[in-house]
Amino acid sequence: MADPNIKVKKEATLIEILSILHPDAKKNSLRRMIDHGRVRADGEKVTRANSKISPGVTITVLSKSDGDETVGKYKSTIPAPEVLYSDKSIIVVNKPAGLLSVATDRGEADTVFDRVFAWAWENGKTRAHLVHRLDRETSGCFILARSTEIRDNLQDQFKDRSIERIYHAVVHSKPPTESGIETGRIQEMRDKRMRLVPEGKRAGKSAITNWWLEKKGPEHSLIRIKIDTGRRAQIRLHMKNLGCPVIGDTRHGFGKASVNRLCLHASSLTFDHPNGERMKVESPIPRQLISELKRRLG
Repeated sequence: MADPNIKVKKEATLIEILSILHPDAKKNSLRRMIDHGRVRADGEKVTRANSKISPGVTITVLSKSDGDETVGKYKSTIPAPEVLYSDKSIIVVNKPAGLLSVATDRGEADTVFDRVFAWAWENGKTRAHLVHRLDRETSGCFILARSTEIRDNLQDQFKDRSIERIYHAVVHSKPPTESGIETGRIQEMRDKRMRLVPEGKRAGKSAITNWWLEKKGPEHSLIRIKIDTGRRAQIRLHMKNLGCPVIGDTRHGFGKASVNRLCLHASSLTFDHPNGERMKVESPIPRQLISELKRRLG
């Protein structure tokens, strides 16, 4: 089934037109659409991003399955995101661990955004618009909007912290108390890595992580987490600072886990639906995390 199309009103390059059709997509993602044989001008395949398109021509982007057979197919073995909830306004999916939220400057071909964008058109003839991101290694609730207006509304909720974000993490050892709040500031370094700012310094941005000890295992703990801010690597840095790094954290923890993933999961989102109702969408804690919680060392 074809993706949305657009009738050109004034002469422009193909990449400029695709940017109008897919305003949330990066230029590298748009070039991949062209390279994978998915773009048609009045039914004819177009292969150059800088091709001039005349007024009156209809540009159509085919679904990934309808592009060239030799390219454009998902090579990933990562399962498709499960749709937890959808209606005419929003889509909430269960993001699998290991799949990027959206392409970086490297132009990755397979992301949650790419997959949900195709699903949204096939299931409602709408686009999908990126609202927020989850780290590649994190699984769980991930919300997208079906229009730019709803995207802006949801992003405003993230900014004013009215969206409640609950995570569960399996961490090494046991925290010193039953609950607490981590407030260390987080700074992005020149090499794009994130670090906790030494106490007393004003660099970086404020980060607030509320946590509760939910269950104890033989060696590890299951922690329930509510974040008031959404800094990159926030939970991993704060759990490390607590002395209980997230299991499977190869950058801020002790390396790979036996279950071969980061044991961090976005288990629920509570937000104001565009219809005015307060809504909660949940994703169950993956079996892999429970398995790691029950594991004995040695």
